[in-house]
Amino acid sequence: MLTLGEKIKEARKKSNLKQSDIADALNIKNTTVSNWEKDISKPDIDTIEYLCRAFNVSASYFIEDLASKEILSVSEKEVIKKYRALDEHGKDVTDYVLNAEYARCIKEPEVTYETVLKPDFQACLSAGTGQFVFDDLPCEQIEVPIEYSDIDFVIGVSGDSMEPTYHDGDKVMIKKGEVAIGQVGAFMINGVALLKELGEDKLISHNKEYNDILFDEFMRIDCVGKVVGKL
Repeated sequence: MLTLGEKIKEARKKSNLKQSDIADALNIKNTTVSNWEKDISKPDIDTIEYLCRAFNVSASYFIEDLASKEILSVSEKEVIKKYRALDEHGKDVTDYVLNAEYARCIKEPEVTYETVLKPDFQACLSAGTGQFVFDDLPCEQIEVPIEYSDIDFVIGVSGDSMEPTYHDGDKVMIKKGEVAIGQVGAFMINGVALLKELGEDKLISHNKEYNDILFDEFMRIDCVGKVVGKL
């Protein structure tokens, strides 16, 4: 978007006029025209009228972009006139109402998301020493985003062995089924439920202060499902 000064300069050059030509016609200094074009100062309305004739352009050429700027309408000017006539009490009351209504109008609308209900087991997957779960566990219903409608249940995380990926107290969403190598899932090892990443021959802890769990022939491992996200 061109400034008023840039428009004057553009129109002058298209008309093959020099700054001195404009200055001589208006009986002003060359520096005055230069200041207009540099947006240091602005011509008055009578001068704008002359420039329109000299450059063979309409007035809209100079003012069409002003609509996007802060120009007061007649009604807005009337409001300001009335406000200035108020005493201090009247201004305080008007300010109070104006500020309250302004806050109401610019308040961001609350965004609602579609959700579905899923079982929320009232126990935890261990990200630490291990806990027994999935044996007659009590559960409640919890809302999850609609995009996770295909998960099977939600369960809490206990311990810090999967930090910084999952923290103690997080709730993770589980989809039953196989877990690929490199994915995090819920596993039952000899009846103990753990949250771990599946490796080639071990279950991996993300917190390096914990040892990985190596598979052996005496270990019974059941895959409950993979973690698809957390609430």
